[in-house]
Amino acid sequence: MTKKTVWIPVAVFLVWIFGGMAWGMLKEDRAYSDTENRYLASKPEFSWAGLFDGSFTEKYETYITDQFPQRDQWIGWKTRFEAALGKQEIKGVWLAKDGYFIVNYPASDFESELAQKNIRSLTEAAAYYTESLGEDHVRILLSPTASQILTDKLPAFCPRYDQSIYLNRVREALEEQEASVWLDGEAILSPHREEYIFYRTDHHWTTLGAYYAYRAWMESLGQTPQSEAGLRVVSEDFLGTTWSKLHALGQMDSIAVYDTDTAVSLSHNLTEETEGFYNWEALETRDKYAVFLGGNDGLLLVEKQGEQDQAAKESGERVLLVVKDSFANCLIPYAAEHYDRILVADLRYLNMSLKTLAKQYGVTDLLVLYHVQAFATDTSVFRIAK
Repeated sequence: MTKKTVWIPVAVFLVWIFGGMAWGMLKEDRAYSDTENRYLASKPEFSWAGLFDGSFTEKYETYITDQFPQRDQWIGWKTRFEAALGKQEIKGVWLAKDGYFIVNYPASDFESELAQKNIRSLTEAAAYYTESLGEDHVRILLSPTASQILTDKLPAFCPRYDQSIYLNRVREALEEQEASVWLDGEAILSPHREEYIFYRTDHHWTTLGAYYAYRAWMESLGQTPQSEAGLRVVSEDFLGTTWSKLHALGQMDSIAVYDTDTAVSLSHNLTEETEGFYNWEALETRDKYAVFLGGNDGLLLVEKQGEQDQAAKESGERVLLVVKDSFANCLIPYAAEHYDRILVADLRYLNMSLKTLAKQYGVTDLLVLYHVQAFATDTSVFRIAK
């Protein structure tokens, strides 16, 4: 090898390093990542104090990571490389059978003091609403995740927290109140594990999974549920939140909606109004799950329109309060077949008293519906008893 050729790999390396640095410095920073559905770190402001205590370098490292050129593509290549090496879990996500990406939620999510505190808050709220509304008007459902239901798809011998441990704690705490308000999500979903009840690339249940929960809820109240025949596929190229962690490999999901003739208006945070349950424009964006109700609002008011609304006013309204996370979004259209008005409260974005809202709107029924891990780790659950 001649002296000139020796410098070729060195030159390539230097161009790669310094060219990448220049690209990163000159390109415009991104404020939001559509694929990860989150805001990206912005360039931190320099201070000598931050430099000496380490906070500036920590923030700057996060900024560089978030704003790295072609970041999504690099993540995808890294995922492919690790999968080729035989890794079965990447970034807390199992590469499961049949194209499923299943999140591995650790035991610490369910064994923390916050998780136990949230049980106490829920129990307090259940006691209050059972007394004020009646046992037959209150139901609580914490849905287990795909890792609890789709166990046959998980890699062999993978360590998994048994979510029934935490779910049983919640059930037992509620039973101490001598109220039959608990809906067993695992018993509801497990018989349908061979069906398409969870997305492959997202942590949510599908609209079919939500349907089975809705059906069990209605049957527990002695009411006749709607048929599942009303489901209609509206997208076949959905890539969700778990895919966003990996940026590679996945099989696209389909999204189905429940077709209904029920005319409703939605009041988002009691300001912006829209018509109908679905935001069809969301299907053209990265966050296709926002087709349901347009995403998450702190407070959403669903009201029936026209003759249906007039009939309710004459016969006495049935008003449902749903306290939830995003798992409930695709179930609300089913619920609207049975209630004249629905208040949908997401405590992560709501800083109002639920008891005051319930009295103000004449709430007659309560449904608490969460993804169990989201419930256990949500720092806003304490508001459910306020």
